[in-house]
Amino acid sequence: MIKVTSLQEMNHIENGSLQMHIREKAEAMMQEYQVENMDDIGCFIVLEPEEFTDFPIGEMEFVEMLFLEESMFLHGVRIIDESYGEDIYLPVEVVRC
Repeated sequence: MIKVTSLQEMNHIENGSLQMHIREKAEAMMQEYQVENMDDIGCFIVLEPEEFTDFPIGEMEFVEMLFLEESMFLHGVRIIDESYGEDIYLPVEVVRC
């Protein structure tokens, strides 16, 4: 699991398309809420495929399938309190027919 709490920590995300997606989303949220740090709005969590039990689907505000280039993720948002949330990404294997 990788927990990203700052723009600098995004470099630890190995999947380039996911890293770019999260960076753009974080920057847009920081601009929208007029904050300088991600700590003021939330964090991003990237799970490993075997960590599927760590994806608390019942606690999510919403869940979606996110398709990025050759990758697919189960993406959900868990609201911790009124000003802080967690975006959680679980890689899902893509089966080609």
